[in-house]
Amino acid sequence: MSEKQQLLAVLMKYLPVGTEEYATELLLRHRIHLHIKRPRQTKYGDYRPPATGENHRISVNKDLNPYAFLITFLHEVAHLLNFEKHQGRVQPHGQEWKWFFREISTPVFQENLLPRDVHHSLNTYLSNPKASSCSSPQLVRTLRKYDADTTWVLLEEVPANTAFETKGGRTFVKGERMRTRYRCVEADTGKVFLVPGFMQCRLKI
Repeated sequence: MSEKQQLLAVLMKYLPVGTEEYATELLLRHRIHLHIKRPRQTKYGDYRPPATGENHRISVNKDLNPYAFLITFLHEVAHLLNFEKHQGRVQPHGQEWKWFFREISTPVFQENLLPRDVHHSLNTYLSNPKASSCSSPQLVRTLRKYDADTTWVLLEEVPANTAFETKGGRTFVKGERMRTRYRCVEADTGKVFLVPGFMQCRLKI
């Protein structure tokens, strides 16, 4: 089995149908070592520049639904392209990265490989993408429709004074709303944290 065939076989498990070829092409063209990681609470993916003689490295969390996995992967490839062009001389999520993110996403739009709602939300988000897709309420709400595990909800949907668990296994009690965040008390330590309303969590039973 060729390297391309091996990559396609793996990516078919994680990406939307029809996008595997494009993702494989990017991996091979840019010499990317892709790590599919166990769920991480603090990030969906990351990019690391290559050490001498090594490949670029991109990681993506394995628990993401196919559309979230694709968007995270493209987000990190945009970092790679930004690094190759500017060698770290510009802001990681500055205008240069935003331009590369839009450019690298263009083929997905042109081939109509996304459901209409994801297409619309991603297109809106890419008009001015932020450091994390979690900062876009519209995109977060759209993507979570495609999650296989429906036990996870958004913090904004959890009733006040209710205990909830994060994906990292920490337990909090939801308090009052503070603009886009909620004042939450960690059960084990009593410490107060301001938690984004669009963080995924589940009710503590």
